[in-house]
This record gives sequence, C-alpha cells and structure tokens, in this order.
Amino acid sequence: MNKIKNTFRAGFAVAAGLVAMYSCTDTWNDHYDATAMLDYNGTTMQALEEKAPNFAKVVKAYGYERELASDNVYTIWAPTNDGFNVSDYLDSNGKMIADSAEVVKEFIKNHIARYAISLNTVDQTFSLMNEKRGSFTSDGQFGIAKVIPGQTNISCKNGVLHLIDAASPYSFNLFEMVDKQYRDDTYAGKDTCSLRYFLYDPVNNQDSLIENKSVSRGVDENGEKIWVDSFVMRNNTVLKNVDAKLYEEDSSFIAIIPSAKAWAERYKIAESLLQFNPIEDQRSPGACDSLLHHYANNFAMTDLFYNQNANEHWQDSLKSTLYGMRSPWYEHVYYSKMPKDLPEDVQLNDILSKCGDPVECSNGKAYIVDEYPFSVTEQFFKKIKVRANAGSINVDLDASGKDLFTKNVNKSFRSDRGTFTTVAYDTLGNVTSRKAINYEYVDIVPTTKSVNPNVGFDIPNTLSGTYDIYLVTCPIWLMSSREYVSGSNFYTINFDSVDVRPYRFYSLIYERENEGKNLGEYPSSGKRMKNPATGEEVFETRGFVRDEEGHVVINDTTYLGSWTFKNAYYGRNDEGVILQLQTYITSKQTDEYSREMLISSIILKPREDGGEEIEIPAAGGEANMRKGIQSITSNTRK
Repeated sequence: MNKIKNTFRAGFAVAAGLVAMYSCTDTWNDHYDATAMLDYNGTTMQALEEKAPNFAKVVKAYGYERELASDNVYTIWAPTNDGFNVSDYLDSNGKMIADSAEVVKEFIKNHIARYAISLNTVDQTFSLMNEKRGSFTSDGQFGIAKVIPGQTNISCKNGVLHLIDAASPYSFNLFEMVDKQYRDDTYAGKDTCSLRYFLYDPVNNQDSLIENKSVSRGVDENGEKIWVDSFVMRNNTVLKNVDAKLYEEDSSFIAIIPSAKAWAERYKIAESLLQFNPIEDQRSPGACDSLLHHYANNFAMTDLFYNQNANEHWQDSLKSTLYGMRSPWYEHVYYSKMPKDLPEDVQLNDILSKCGDPVECSNGKAYIVDEYPFSVTEQFFKKIKVRANAGSINVDLDASGKDLFTKNVNKSFRSDRGTFTTVAYDTLGNVTSRKAINYEYVDIVPTTKSVNPNVGFDIPNTLSGTYDIYLVTCPIWLMSSREYVSGSNFYTINFDSVDVRPYRFYSLIYERENEGKNLGEYPSSGKRMKNPATGEEVFETRGFVRDEEGHVVINDTTYLGSWTFKNAYYGRNDEGVILQLQTYITSKQTDEYSREMLISSIILKPREDGGEEIEIPAAGGEANMRKGIQSITSNTRK
C-alpha cells in the first residue's frame, strides 16, 4: 500500500510540473491537447526561423539546425536581428564565411543549453552546449544580454526559447586564448614555431571523448555515432607536466602568452644553447634534433604560467607553476620586493608590470606580450652549482683499473658542514659584531704528504653556452685547528696555531669529444684554464683574510674565468664536462701552500648572449691576526 501511495504521489508531482510549464488554457479539453500546452506549436528550430531569423540563418548555414529539430530538449537564448551582425558569419548569399567549428562552439552553442530552463524567481547556473558555465538571473540577464519583455519562456515541442537583446560574448579559457591569439597573429612562422603550435600538437594534446557523458543522435553513413553533446576529457601532457591545466574551467591561472614572433626569438636562443653531442644520433637516429626541439620548446615555455591560488603574496613575489620542482627556493619566482636571504645575483623583476593590461578569461588572466618580461638567464639559462659533498667527484677508472681524473687522493672523502660564527673587534679588542656563515666541504687528502692530488668533478646539465666559473673553497685552518669545548655546544679555533696556508692549483676542463673515432669519450688530457687576474695557468686561494667589517672569511671564492662549451648535456644521464683541480706545489713550497684542500662547491654562472667580461674580484689582503682571539663555530656538523 505504501508503495502505491508513493508511486501515485511521484506521478502526480511530475504531471503537475508539466501542466505548470506548458498549460496555457483552463478548458478541460486543452488538458488532452498537446499543442494547447505550448506557446509555439513547433520545434525550437522552427520558432527561431519565425522569431529570430538571422540567428536561425547562422544555425542552418553552419549545420546545426538538425539538432534543434530533434527530439532532444534545448533552451535557446537567441539574439534578435538587431542583437548581432549577421555579416560576421554569412555572406550576401547566406553562405558561411568563418570556420565552422569555431562558430558552432563560440557563437551557436554559446547560446544553447540542454534541458528546459525557464525564467523564474531564482538565479540559475548551468552548462552551455560548449561546456561553458552559463547563468540566467531572475531579472532576465543572460551574460551581458537581457531578455526581450514578452519574448521569454516560449515553450516549444522540444524546449524553450528566450529572445535576448544582444549576443553573449564567448568566454575563452586560457588554453583557448592561446589558440585565439594564434588566430589573430600575423607572424609568418607561427604554424611551425609558436606556443600554440607546441601546446596543440597532437602528440602533446590528446583529448578523449567520454561517451557515457555525451549525447548522440544516431549514426552517419559509416555507422559512426553522431554526437549532439560531446563531453571531452582534456589531456595535454605538456601542461600536466608543468602543473598548469589551463583548460580546466574551475581553475584560476595567470598566463603570459607571447606572440609567435616573441616565441620564435626565444626559441632561437634556446636552440643555440641546446647543441647536443652527435653521439646521441649514433645511439638513436635523429635524437639530437628531437632533443633540441623538445627542450627548446620547453625552455621557451618556462615560467609562463602561474597558479593564482598558490600565490598568496603575488604583490611581493610571483611563483610560477614550476616553483619547487627540484630547484633552489628562489628559482621560478619573480620578485618585486627583496625577500630575506635572496642571493645577490638574483634581481628584482616585477614581470606583470611589463606585460600591459590583462585579458579576463573564464579561468584566469591572460597577458598577451610581444616581448618576454624576463631575460634568458632568468628563464632557463640557469646557474649551475655543484656541491662537492654531493657525490660529484669523478672516480672513473680505465680498463686496467687506473684512476683517470681523480688521482693521488685518499678515497675516504671526508665531508663536513655547519655554521661558523665569526667575531669582529675594534682596535681596543672590543667585540663590534658577530656574523654567522654557513660552510660545507669535502676534505681532499693526498695519499702521501709529498704528492699533489688531482680531483675531478662531474658538471651536470651544461648547455652549449658561455659560463663564468667559480671555485668555492674553505680555508684549511677551518678543519685543522678546530677544538671542541668540553661541556659546550661549540668548537673554537685558536688563531695562535691556525694553519693559514692557501691552495695552489691548475684548473682543467674536460669535454667529451664531438667528432672522430673517440666520439662521446673524454680526451686523455684536459685544457688548462688561464687565471684572468694574472694571465698565468696557476691559481691561488687566499689563506686567511677578513672582510671589510673585520669578519674572518670562511667561504673563499676564486674566479677561474669563462668557458664556452661546444655541446649541451641538459637532462642527459651522462655528464659532458669534468672540472679537474690539479694541486701544483713543489717540495720547496710545502710550508707555503697546503696540498690538502677543502672544496665546497663549483659554480657556473651563465652569460646571456656570450656576455661581456666581468670585473675580476681583487685578491683579498692578508689579515692582521690578533693574539689570543678566538672565533666560534656552532656544533652543527653532519
């Protein structure tokens, strides 16, 4: 009995809804006359031809009238003849003049939704046929358009028609804006080199139809389903890899969209930095061109996208979607205010202030630019820092088991890291300030006291460009003269007995051969770098110095000069470059220089477009050591 009652109530509710929607007379016979419940006795397509003829002409010319004459239920917001310019879509003979797919998606489907949607007392939101979010307010607002009084809720055999006073503009999402910008671009090379070409490449952009969420209207002559309302799952591998799904309507991004010319210019620079060793082609034919094309496109796209939800402090610093992906914390960020502890070589760059006014899109803001708002070195020609205690020492052996690039070195490499707190004093011996300096090093110990060690460091991800190369060392006294203070958390260094000997060495570069029978192999001997300060091949560090404030210098940086690499090894499993340090001390110089070396890191700073000669740091003066003065280092060794 309960089931019968519930069925009756449900049926009554449905019937009541239908009567409320379609009833237009109170006579008993009208309840049994289907046409009497309609405002227009015909399909929505037939209603369009009578009430919005120009819109109907566009619908027919672009092949969408069959859908509106089908049994599927639609709601149409049709602009009147005065509400849009029909000549934008049809010629004088009523033939289409624009791209069919674009007009159907951006104009026709932008005014149609599935199911019956009537104007009522509440605001409504829904999906339009082009998958955009539509809204219909209680006062008759549809997008920027308003319904025509007395021309709304026109019920037809397969839906509802509303006449509106203007066409509702299509709201592009950021992914679509890339395509629109491409369409409007007049650059001749856009078809083979542009952001749109890269993102929309079928290899990268593989959308799939979700059939159980789509609606079909039969099959064509080949037996293939004809989809009326297709639900497409976007799948762009490039955008997924950089965590920037610009096609998702419920996202919120900032996108910098370069013109095709700007992209091509940036691509050309990237191309010059990505000349891969021909050994790649021997491993896989065409690999060099494939790698170049892949990385050059990715380099040109680097830092173009920003998730607005992840940029809570965007006025101070704007983080791209690549932020935090295996990079130092300050990379892929553009600063308008200087944060604490930002490295000196990182510059302020308020990029959005250079991009002009944004274009509002359905899922964020698009900045269309003719020039990139950041330099090549900010974008992808990055500094390379090789930490000596991170397994970068090359220990390759030849066929007989003999060391190749690291020789006469005790193989039990000892490493250390911590924080050194140095104290500055005035002439009376009073403390004026304290400074904490981080340090880390690998202790390069010769196998015997009389031999000169050679140590090679693998340099990863080099590009075929020019770098300024720096060696960061720690002074030998940091290791040799440190004593632990019993019962405390500190070590002390007593400068009465400190070992202040500097290091003396050659610096050699090994690059893999890029021609001949030894292609891809390291040469038997490297090329010595010349000291820019002296013109000689030998380098010397400073044994003991203080800075201008009187603090002891711990991390000593030596400029080794610039070097232009022939080939790129970006993203490759094998490094293409070795930097070798060869200690150069005669038996008579043993007391003057230390054969044992504390190596902290090697830094390669890129020069954009080859760059200009940089100012060579002046050699530091020797410190005036004060008897009985101690410096302190915290107990943070690892």
